[in-house]
Formats: sequence, C-alpha cells, structure tokens
Amino acid sequence: MRVSYEWLKTMVDVPDNVAELVEEYTRTGTEVEAVDKVGEGFDHVVTGVVLEKKPHPDSDHMWVTKVSVGAANVDEQGNPVPLQVVCGAQNFNEGDHIVVAMVGAELPGDVKIKKSKLRGVESCGMNCSKRELGMGSDHDGIWILPPDAPVGMPLGQYTGQTDIVVDCEITPNRPDCLSMIGMARETGAVLDRDTHIELPELVEDDRDVNALVDVKIEDPELCSRYVARVISGVKIAPSPEWLAKRVIAAGSRPINNVVDVTNYVMYLTGQPLHAFDLGKLTRDADGRAHIVVRAAHDGEKLTTLDGQERELTYDMALITDDGKTPIALAGVMGGQDSEIDDTTVDVLLESAAFSNGHTSRTSRNLQLFSEAAMRYERIVDAEGCAWVAEGSNVDDEGDWRPGMRAVAELGVRSPLREAGLLKADVRALAREAGLAVWDRPSAACLSSRFVYGQTIDAERLARVDAAERFLHGLGFGQLRVRVHEGSGDLARVEVLPEELDRLCSPGVRDAVKRRLRELGFAYVSVDLEGFRSGSMNEALPR
Repeated sequence: MRVSYEWLKTMVDVPDNVAELVEEYTRTGTEVEAVDKVGEGFDHVVTGVVLEKKPHPDSDHMWVTKVSVGAANVDEQGNPVPLQVVCGAQNFNEGDHIVVAMVGAELPGDVKIKKSKLRGVESCGMNCSKRELGMGSDHDGIWILPPDAPVGMPLGQYTGQTDIVVDCEITPNRPDCLSMIGMARETGAVLDRDTHIELPELVEDDRDVNALVDVKIEDPELCSRYVARVISGVKIAPSPEWLAKRVIAAGSRPINNVVDVTNYVMYLTGQPLHAFDLGKLTRDADGRAHIVVRAAHDGEKLTTLDGQERELTYDMALITDDGKTPIALAGVMGGQDSEIDDTTVDVLLESAAFSNGHTSRTSRNLQLFSEAAMRYERIVDAEGCAWVAEGSNVDDEGDWRPGMRAVAELGVRSPLREAGLLKADVRALAREAGLAVWDRPSAACLSSRFVYGQTIDAERLARVDAAERFLHGLGFGQLRVRVHEGSGDLARVEVLPEELDRLCSPGVRDAVKRRLRELGFAYVSVDLEGFRSGSMNEALPR
C-alpha cells in the first residue's frame, strides 16, 4: 500500500519527519518496504517558454524550436542559454509556456533523453505531452501551461508533486489498511491521535435508477452484493491537478476524470469501483439496461481494458450485458467494449462485493493482476458498497443482494480483553446499537456472534451446532461455521491453517458440503483463508 504523506496529513496529524512514523509503523507490526520521493523521477524536467518556432528544413510536419528554460541551462559565465529542440507537435506557438525534458532526463517507459539529430538537425531535449510524463492520457500535443507559469522551475516543484510515499507491506488479515482511510485510522491508533476525515455529501436527483438499469445475480457465491448508480451528463476531460497528483502517488497513471475518480475512491476507501459507459449497453424497449452477474462459460472470450483477448473458464465471474455479452471480468478488470472514452455521456458505476476465492484464482490463472483484484482477494466489506458508491450529481442508487439478508459475526480482540471489555460489555454495546445477539459459549467458538437486520431463531442455531459437531466428529479441532447473506443460508467453514489441506481434500470437502446441505444450508463454501487471514479476530464495528 503506497501511502502518500501529503494525503495522509489531511486526515491525521503526523510527524514532520517521515522517519519517525516509519519507526512507529515498524514497531507496531506494519513493515515498510520503501520510502520514495515522488518528483525525483522528474529530474532534468523543467518548465520553459517557446522563444522561436521555425519549420524543419527537411520535414513537412516537424518544427525547430528555441526554448528558454531559464537558469536550468546556462553557459560558462552563468548566462541562460536557450535549448534547441526538434518537435513534431502542432498545438503550440511562440510565447507558449511548456514542459521540457532536458538531456539526462528519464521518462516513464524507460525513455532516456539524449542529444540527437532528427533529420540532420540537432535536438537537445523533448517538448513533452502529459502522456509522455506519465501524468495523463492526453497525447494530442505538448502540454501547454498557463501564461504566468514560471520558467526554469523543476516540474515536481511546479506541480506540487514533491510528495513522500511510504510503501507499506499489508498483511492478509488487515484489508482495512489497503486504503488511505484505513491507514489514517491505523496511524491515529499508533500515534494516539484523532483522525479528521472529511467526505463529500451525496446529491441526488429524483429519478429512479431501477428505471435505467436492472441487475441480476445468478450465483451468490460469486457476488454477494451489487450496488449500481447512474451518473448522467458527464463530460470526459483530464483530471484536475489535485486528483492526478493523488492517483500518481498511489501508483496509477491518470487517464481521465471519470476513470481517475474511481481509482481515487478505491485508494481512499479500499472499495474497488468500475465505471461502464451506459450508452454502450443494450437497452430494452423501456430504455433499461440489464446487468447479469454470472459464471463464465468454458471458452467464452472477453477483450479486457489492456487490449488482450482472454479465454475464460467456468469458475470465473463475469459482468454481462443482458446475460449474453461479457463486459467485465468481475473483480479483476473491465472490458474494452464498455470502457469510458471521449464520447461517454452517461456512466453506470459499479460497487460490488465479489468472491475473494474466485477473484484470486481468476487473477492468477489469467496472469492478470490489478489493484482491484488485490483488494477483493483480501475480502471487501459488502456493507460498504453503498456508502462508497455515493458521489455528487448522481441518480438514485440500486442495490441488489441475494435475499437482501445481512448477517455478520464479530470477535473481541485480545487488547480489548486486556482493557476489560468482556463479552457482557460487547453484548450490551450490540443491543444499544439495535443488534440482535447470537452468543453461544463453546470451546470451539472463538467469538461472540452477532447478527443484524433480523432476529436469530433457535432453529438456525441448532443447524449450526449440528454442522460444527459433524466437523468435530471428522477430527477437526478449532473451527467455525459462519452464516452469511444469501437467498438461503450460506455457510462458510473456517479451520486452522494446518488443517486446511485435509478440509480441502476432495473426499472431506464433499462430505462436509453434503452434510451442510442436508442441514438446510443453500450455499456452502470452504474458506481457504479463515484462521490464516486472521478473519477470526474481527474488530468491533466503528
């Protein structure tokens, strides 16, 4: 997780010296892999002004320019000397302020700027577009700066991108720290300081999103929740500098305002979002698009956003247009046929909770790794989907869950026990919050159990007891059967790491699934992470 120090400062008070925070992270178990200075990659890249623009003597499309970079290029007496740069862009004039990569600069893509000759004319640098600098997708011409831009200033200083990024290794049991909000809370806890996180308020119009789009989840094991919003009347443009800066610090390349803001929200909250061009989806006679989340068919194909055609298998989850045409590889990457481009006017925004196991296997089998997939592998909180999908100037929200049933379990961490917070206290807190309490003391039960949104009946408790007795009878020691949301009860079995191989062996796994189905659980999954990921020690709700 790349933590921008400038961004972190807006959420929690941190030491002026980043080394102090790095020491505290290390002391409390967060490994720091590197501390990088954003902007160092812009060495020898400065602002300049075009003094002269003449046609190239041996080309009908190139120009020979003289560019002043101020004190960044001087003679032996210290006097500024303009650079001669051969340029093929057509969008500039004499007097324009631009960005110049001088000899010695190294640009994204391992592009090294050297003195060279272009059709016989010496060129001592490059007049740069945003794309060549890795700061956007605009490559129609060079980057034209405001007329009051200084001359000869390092680009990192000019753009304010002289940030410090702390690259942290986040363990599998801390998916909450794969976000800036999570790292701000972690930092506040480490330093014993309050956080001050401000989020935008939602502004909606009175249209019903259900009249614009419908969602069907065919298999709850692949997707437990899908929230959709429609954003109308967008204008695709480059992102504002503050947004581009944060996306770059987090490790992505700015593309456009819509795509960048989805990445920004993911880095901020940890919840991946995806934006579809609603105008590219099939509509019925009423003008409504139909999204179907289903398993792929063996041999089915999808061209992903990276331009690669992928051959899919039955265990991969797809987002499809009306159940027919694949438009995204769920939790991993979107499809090329529904991507946001300059013609986009209406956006369908997806905020979903996809299966961590299926996402992980899909990503690895296709060798297709993404920031979204990494977060889904660590488990995304289904309860955060709607909150994260909120934004400005949007239509109503559509929320689809199999059965719309919410079930959760919470454990008490040992530091809370040391602080004197016992089960009785937890039960009292839960009841104050309007939660029903499920607390069944057992040698094998490592946590008090809570369920919200419904009353827990004795019949379900009896079925869970029977399931755990069956597993104990097979020789498993510490274990847990968790009930999750679904059109019927979804049971997930969790065991200790050393017993995972036996639980997942075909004979045992089939016997467990058969018995749980006999007990009335509609969907059964064998969790490969469970104790390993630390999910048995979940935190109390905020």
